[in-house]
Amino acid sequence: MSRKLIVTKGAEADILHGYLSYEEKQEGLGERFMDEIELACGRILPNPFLYQEVEPDIRRAVTHKFPYLVFYTFDKETVQLLAVIHGSQDPAYINQRLGA
Repeated sequence: MSRKLIVTKGAEADILHGYLSYEEKQEGLGERFMDEIELACGRILPNPFLYQEVEPDIRRAVTHKFPYLVFYTFDKETVQLLAVIHGSQDPAYINQRLGA
């Protein structure tokens, strides 16, 4: 059984912000960022236990080519992206976003 990916509005806004920021720096870089997020989701969906639990029921994947953290929860049917945050963000901001 494969899980369905649900992207919260907050995570969607994070991804769009990252895309626009990278695209502003160099044309095509935003697309590469999007590809990296898709690859991360592709690793999470079949095995959501793969990544470390950082808060109760919240796990964190790290992208390989961009310094972003992908926070998610899951159950038997879905994986829900909560936030996609640049790794240099203040931990207090991350905790606030995650409601921790």
